[in-house]
Amino acid sequence: MLLISLHDITQYFTEHWLEVIAVLLSIAGVWLTALEKIINWPINIIASAIYIYIFFNTGIYLDTGISLFYVVFSFYGWYQWLYGGKNKTEIAISNIDNKTIGMILLISIPVTVGLIEIMIHYTDSTVPYLDSITTVMSLAGTWMMAKKHIENWLVWILADSIYVAEYIIKGLYLTALLYFIFTLLALYGYIEWKKQLKVLYA
Repeated sequence: MLLISLHDITQYFTEHWLEVIAVLLSIAGVWLTALEKIINWPINIIASAIYIYIFFNTGIYLDTGISLFYVVFSFYGWYQWLYGGKNKTEIAISNIDNKTIGMILLISIPVTVGLIEIMIHYTDSTVPYLDSITTVMSLAGTWMMAKKHIENWLVWILADSIYVAEYIIKGLYLTALLYFIFTLLALYGYIEWKKQLKVLYA
C-alpha cells in the first residue's frame, strides 16, 4: 500500500508540475507578506500568472479572473508598500476604520449576489456560490493588504478556509492543501502584524 501511495504521489506531481511550482511560489509569497518583505509582490505576480492558466483550464472562471486581478493589483500593492505613506514613504501597518469597513460591505454584498446570478445563469461553473463568495472576499482582502490594514489577515483566514472546500470539490487536492497552509499562514501573519502594530503605537 505504501509503494502504491508513493507511486500515486509521484504521478500526481509529474502530471501537475505547473501547479507544484505555483504552490511553492504562493507559499513563499504569503510567508514573505507576513514578514513585510517587499519581494512578496513580484513572487505573487508570477504565482498568480501561473494560476490564470490552471484555473481557466479547470473551469473555475472567477478564480481565473481573480488571478488576473492579482497580477495587475500586485503592482499597485508593490507601489503602495514603497510609497503609500506620508510624503511617499513606506506605508505602515494600521487598523481599518469603521467607515471603510462599511464601504467594503456596501460594495461586497451586492457584488457577491450579482456574481452568483451570473455564474448560475451564464456559465457552466460547478461551484457558483463558493466561487463568487471567495472572489469578492479575495478582492477585499487584497485591497486591505495593499493598504497594510491588519484586518486583511482575518478576511484571508475565512476566505482560505472556504477555498479549501472549493478545491477539494474540483479535485485540485494540492491547491486545497495550499489553501489550508494559507489559512495557517494568515493566522501567523495576523499575529506578526499585531506585534508590529503594538511596537508602532507603543
